[in-house]
Formats: sequence, C-alpha cells, structure tokens
Amino acid sequence: MPDWTDLLQRRPDLLRVEGERRERMIQELADHLEDLYQEALRLGATEEEAEAQAFRSLSARDPKPARGAPGHLAARGPGRRWNWWSALFGWLRDFRFAFRALSRRPLFTGVVVLVLSLGIGATTAIFTLLDAIVLSPLPFDEADRLVVLGHSAPNVGEGDVGQCAAWHFTYEDENRVFEDLGMYGSGAPTVIGVGEPEAVPALYVTSGVFRALRMTPVLGRIFTPEDEEPGGPGLVILSHRYWQTQFGGDPDVLGRTIEVSGLTREIVGVMPPTLVSLGPDPSLIIPLRYDRSTLFVGNVGFNSVVRLRDGVTMEGAVADMARMLPLAFEKFPGGPVIASAREAETIPSVRPLKTVLVGSVSNLLWVLLGGVAIVLLIACANVANLCLVRADGKNVEMAVRAAMGAGHRRIVWEYLKESLLLGVLGGAGGLVMALAGLRILVATAPVQLPRLQEVTLDPTVLLFTLTVAVGAGLFFGMFPALRQGRSGLVDALKQGGPSGIKGGDRHRVQNTLAVSQVALALLLLLASGLMLRSSQALKNVDPGFQQPADVLTLGVFITGNESPNAEDRAHVQEQIARRLGEVPGVTSVGMATAIPMAGGNNINPLYVEGITTAGEALPQTRRHNYIGAGYLETLQIPLRAGRSFTWQDIHNRIPAALVSENLAREYWGSAEEAMGKKVSVRPDPVRWYEIIGVVADVRDDGVDADPVPMVYWPQVTLAFWQGSPADQAMVWSGAGYAIRSDRVGTPGFLEQVREAVWEVNPNLPVRNPRTLDGILAASMARTSFTFVLMGIAAGVALLLGLIGVYGVITYAVSQRHREMGMRIALGAHSHDVTRMVLRQGVVLALIGLPIGLAMAVGLTRLMSGMLYGVSALDPVTFVVVPVGLLLVTLLASYVPARRAARIDPMAALRAE
Repeated sequence: MPDWTDLLQRRPDLLRVEGERRERMIQELADHLEDLYQEALRLGATEEEAEAQAFRSLSARDPKPARGAPGHLAARGPGRRWNWWSALFGWLRDFRFAFRALSRRPLFTGVVVLVLSLGIGATTAIFTLLDAIVLSPLPFDEADRLVVLGHSAPNVGEGDVGQCAAWHFTYEDENRVFEDLGMYGSGAPTVIGVGEPEAVPALYVTSGVFRALRMTPVLGRIFTPEDEEPGGPGLVILSHRYWQTQFGGDPDVLGRTIEVSGLTREIVGVMPPTLVSLGPDPSLIIPLRYDRSTLFVGNVGFNSVVRLRDGVTMEGAVADMARMLPLAFEKFPGGPVIASAREAETIPSVRPLKTVLVGSVSNLLWVLLGGVAIVLLIACANVANLCLVRADGKNVEMAVRAAMGAGHRRIVWEYLKESLLLGVLGGAGGLVMALAGLRILVATAPVQLPRLQEVTLDPTVLLFTLTVAVGAGLFFGMFPALRQGRSGLVDALKQGGPSGIKGGDRHRVQNTLAVSQVALALLLLLASGLMLRSSQALKNVDPGFQQPADVLTLGVFITGNESPNAEDRAHVQEQIARRLGEVPGVTSVGMATAIPMAGGNNINPLYVEGITTAGEALPQTRRHNYIGAGYLETLQIPLRAGRSFTWQDIHNRIPAALVSENLAREYWGSAEEAMGKKVSVRPDPVRWYEIIGVVADVRDDGVDADPVPMVYWPQVTLAFWQGSPADQAMVWSGAGYAIRSDRVGTPGFLEQVREAVWEVNPNLPVRNPRTLDGILAASMARTSFTFVLMGIAAGVALLLGLIGVYGVITYAVSQRHREMGMRIALGAHSHDVTRMVLRQGVVLALIGLPIGLAMAVGLTRLMSGMLYGVSALDPVTFVVVPVGLLLVTLLASYVPARRAARIDPMAALRAE
C-alpha cells in the first residue's frame, strides 16, 4: 500500500508551502488519495493501476483509466459510451468525501445546516399550505367545471346574498347550461341518543349537491330527488369524521336511527372525507325539503354548487341566469314580495368554486411565502459569507490540485460539492422543521384556513424542498467557486496562504452579500411594521361594547318538539335568562338572536314612515336583531337617546324598536330627531313600530369593518311579516345569551351555566360557549396571524442580517490586523481605529437601506388589502424602521470595532 503522505511530501509542487497549513493540507490530500485507491481496488483494478488512478484523479485531463475505474475518471474517447452508473458512483464518492471533510468541522457544519434548516423549513411550511389550499385542484372530478352562483342587488344595498329555493328550482327546471346543480346551507341541530345531547354542525342539502360533485358515499347511498319531497321519512347521512368518532367506523351503521332536533332519522349513508373540501366540516348531512306551492323569491343566504356543461363558459352561464331570473317571480309569485321587488335589478354572478372556498387566504399565503423566501435568501447570503471565509482556508489545497493538473471545472466542483451537500442536509432539516411547524400552525392558527385536512408533505412539496435545497447550495456555493481564478490559486501556492486576489476584490463579494442582507431585512421589517401598526389600530377601535373579557356568550336552540309555538319558546327563553342571572357571580344577562361579531343577524328591507312607503321602490335592506331585556346593559352598549326594552315591554307586546346611531343619522340627522319616528318590515298593510331608543354603533362585522346600520326589535313581535295575522307572535327558535360576571374563565363557572340551562330544559344543549373577548380577538385574527408570522420572519431576518454585517466586519478586521497594529504603533488613537471600523458598517447600512426602501415602495403595496388604519407607505413606519435598523447595524459593528481598537501593535507585528 502506498505511503501517500511520503509521496506528497516529496512532490516539488509543495516545496513553497510551510508550517501547520502544509501538514494539514498534505494529510487531507493523503486521505483523499487513499479513498480513491481503495475504491479502485474494490472495482477490480490492480495495485499499480489503483495508485496511478488515484494521482490522475486530481487532474482534469482525464487519461484513459483502467478497467472498473470510477465514473469521473472514465474517458469519453472515440467510440466509448458514457457510463452513467459509473458517473453516479463517482458523484456519490465525491459527496462521501465532502461529508467526511464537513464532519471534521462540526461547528461550521452545524451552524450552516441550522441556518439553512430554519430558512428552508419556514419556506417549505408556507409552501405546503399554499400548495394544498391554493395551487392544488379540488379533490373532485373535473373540478374546473364546478362553480358557485351568486346574486346581488346593489340598488337596495345588497351584496352577494347567495341562493334561495325559488331561484334554485327555477334554474333546475329552466337552465340550458348546468349539468347538475345543488343548494346547501348549514345549521346546528340537537342530537339525542348518541352520548349526551349536543348541538352538532350539519349540512342541509339538495340531492344535486352530490351529483354536481360526482361524490359517492363510503357506505350506503346519497339522497335522491324523491328524498326531497315534503313529508317523506326522516333520513340522514353521516360525515366520515362523525362516523369514526361517534360510531367507531361501524360498517353496520346503516339502518340505525338517531334523534335530530326531535325527529327520528334513519342513517342511509356515510360520506368520504373529501366532503370537507366543500368548505364546511359537518357531522350530519340532512335533505332540504320544500313545498313548491308555498315558495317565493326570498329567504336567501344559501350556498350553491353547480357543474357547468362541457364547453359552457362563465359568461354564458351568467347570461342564462339573467334570462331565468324573471321566470322565478312567475313560477313562485307568493310571499311578502311587492311589485317593485321584481325590478330590483338583481345581478347574477358565477365564480369558480375553488375561488370562493379559498377567498382572500390566497393573498395572505403568497405574502407569507414571500416573507419566508426573503428569510431564506438572507440565510443563503449569510452562509455564502461563511463559505467565502472557509474558501480562503482551502486555497492552498485547490492550488496544489491545479498545479497537479486539475482543470477549472474540477476546482469549481470541489467547492460546489460541499455546498450542495450542505444544502441537501439543510433541506432534510428543513423538512423536519416544516412538519413540526405545520402541526403547530394548523393546531393554533387563529384564522379559518380552508382545506386544512389536505395539508401534507406530498411529492410536490418534497420536490419543492429538494429544488430549494439544491438551489440554495448552488447559490451560496457559487461565490467561492467563481471567485477563484487559476492565477490566484498559483499565487496562493507560492505564498502558502490565502489567494493572491487583491483585498478589495476579496471583500467586494462579501460586502455585496452584507448589503443585500440589510436591504432584505429592511423589507421584512417594514412589512411587519405595517402589520404592527394595523394591529395597534385595530386594538384602538371602539367595537361598541365594553369589558368583553367579563362576558361569556353561548347559544341555545329550542326545537319545535320542545316548544311547539312562539309563546312557549318566548317563555323558555326568558326562563333561561332569569335562571342564568341567578348563577353566583353573575351581574347581568342579556339575550338576542345574534351576539355582536358572531353572525346570525337577519337581513330584510326596512320601511320608514314618511320616507319609504308601500308601492314605492324597494327600500334599503338593513340588519335586524331581536333582543330581550338586559341585552344592551350586559354588553354595555351605550344608549344615545331614549331607553331599551324591559321584560314588561315584551310581555305587553308593545310595537317598539331601537335603531343604531348611524341609522338615525342617515334618516333623521341625529339620535334625538329619531325618537318617536316609526319603522316597519311589512309594506301593506303596514304595521309601524315606534323608535323608543337610539343605540351606539356596534362593529358587527369585526373591528376592521365599518359599523353596520342596525334595527333592534323586541324578542316577541306581533304581525311582523307580510301576510301574518294581527295576533300572530313571532319568536326565533335560536337565541344567544350574554352573561356578565367576574367569574368568567374561572373553574366551574361554565358547568354552573350549563346546569342553569338544563334546569329549565335538560334536552337543550349549550352551543359554542366562548367569551366576548374571544369573539373580538377572532375578528382581528387574520391581521394578528399575519403580524405574528411576519414579525417572526422579520426578527429572524434581522438577526441573520446583523450576524452577516458582524461577520463581514470581523473578517475585515482580521485581514487588516497588521495594518491596524501599525496604525496604533505610529500614533493612531484607539478612537480613530474604532471610527474607521464603524465607518465600514455605516457604509454597508447606508447602501442597503435605500435599496430596501426602493423595494418596499413597490412590494408593500401588495399588502394594502391586509392593512387597517395605515397606508402601504406609512411615513412613520418608513422613517422609524430604517433609522432603527441603522442604529442596530452600528451596534453590530461596534463589537469588532472595539476589538480592533484594542490590538496590541507589538503582538500584531510579531505575528506577521
């Protein structure tokens, strides 16, 4: 076996290399040659051939190898075919050598892999969400033909109101463009007989929903048109999740019965998990049933899913809907619809189902992906600087390879193979971090992200991660690879030290990378600063109610079986409110059909005496809420004028109403002028309700939306709707309760609240208990979520950017150690040396800041739809953040500056 160390020491190429560097370089080359020698022997070469091949491997001239030589030694001479398997083995061997070299520098390798894992992991996590939610098609057959129908009437203040039964049946009977269409809505019926009574999410559907989706059940069957006939048997289909959790995935579940809101229903099917991709996550699927003879155009708010016929465009579908809309009034002429409603100029629309399901989440995820991609770029720039420093320590080795005949390609490959390996290792670590991050993100995300059940590290994500990892390795590896010229390597060989490239050339790339890190860090800091300003603006908004942390909200739905008529429902609702008020620590209780920001409000036209009357144009629609005594007091919603309802008012069925302050200003100019005016929801014969109070505006759609004009009616109303008799009471079955107490959130309080409800009726489940503060936080969830993720990305970017600046300046100080020692020896004051080093950090920052500002001017405009109360070019943010970054950069530069100022001139000169 050859003595590689002795052979290398006797090579004349190495005579100019002295000291510890020479010994380290010889040992590394000896190990490399030994590995090549053993590999050639394993492949069948003789000892002489193996020794020759080992030396020839350092050359790029690629002489003809012996039989079985590794791939990169194989010649491609005339008539010789390239052996790809040998090439692959050669590359694998090179990476094994690179891994061994990296393992000898665990600190360097660990830091680089950790930094890359953070950047690649964050990028992979956000891309996984983006891929599953936005980029991937819906898991339905020919999903590009699935659309959603919409209707709006802007001249009466209506945006998209969705679908109603009259429109649905008109389209089903008369359309020329739809292959299948279905309508669905959501609810939360009470289930009895499966554990404790509970309210479960349910999907109410027509049979066309599953035909449009081309979805078949796991067990049993889907609904048929015959199942939609009124008076038919009670049927229900289970969702896959509910089947697994409540019935243990029992295949014999078909034919069993459960009680849903007082009606016994037979289980006829189990749906696959992909149903969740429609948007809702129901437990039960129940057929919608309508008597066509009683239908009219109204009761909107349902969702639709439609499969277009092959070749039909969305424009063609909209045109056909416009043709059919007038037919709906002819087919279903009944109900409280005045003649002018026919000319309400309803505008149809068609949108892709995927666009409706994804919504604005797409913009959020693209912004987040851009943010983490910037972090990855900064991480790569940081690693590139580390590799440049490390490359200076390898210049002698590369010079020896060049002196022994290695070509430029081989030299470049020697630099790139380690960076590629580091990139792949960082990618592997990134996958682990992405998986952990996704689990946390999905479990704690405060925003409602659609299609979360489809989030997984699928082959697309793995390919993306591999591409990013390899791209990152090439990015930070190309700087040391391309920086080295053959002449510089020869100079390194002559000097036995770092390359002979001039100092300015040597540091120019590192300075450029540091500047780019400052610019990119500034971009992320500005974005997170804008989100912070938005978050602060939202927190300063008055929602219309006070001290929400002390208010517990919950819902109670009274079925027809429990209370068959309106008077009974009203009595039960009042009993529950009074019993809740007796719970220890409760100071007040209020009830309403809708709690602020929790949804559930009713939307209908509002007639105003003297302004909108019967026979005139259809009036503006308004939001309606039906409240009991104590509602305003419990939520601490101020009264601007007049008074609220009492239980005595409700018992006496007084025709009274409350209006919001903005509605009062719109019609009468002020709260005081609104007092005594009259409003109604029915035009002819009209039944007026006198305004006895004006309520402060409430931001019912969230703090980032303007307050909605609101009308408050008593819990019980008489002759309220068009066509109802004068003595007919109307009481909604669902009610929300607000309970104010300083015990909210303490152990046992919620159980006492549940017991209070069950004392009134043990079959009434308590629905969705949560604090009003939690509802308020949910309204700011998207802004908070974006701010947190952007803030984390900006913090990591700032840290990496400062490390980059610190590293560049520290390295520059080490390279100028002798010069600074001479300056001090010749009389330079330590403050002069400190200022000189600080100047370099300031210059880097002053170059990077304008570049970052220029990029931010264009890119932050993309965030304008996510901001509240602040512009995309907010002057405060665009001044404070750059100044703060400049100061922090100075701080990062100060540490190496102080170290430079303390250099012992005699020690520096002796070291040289």
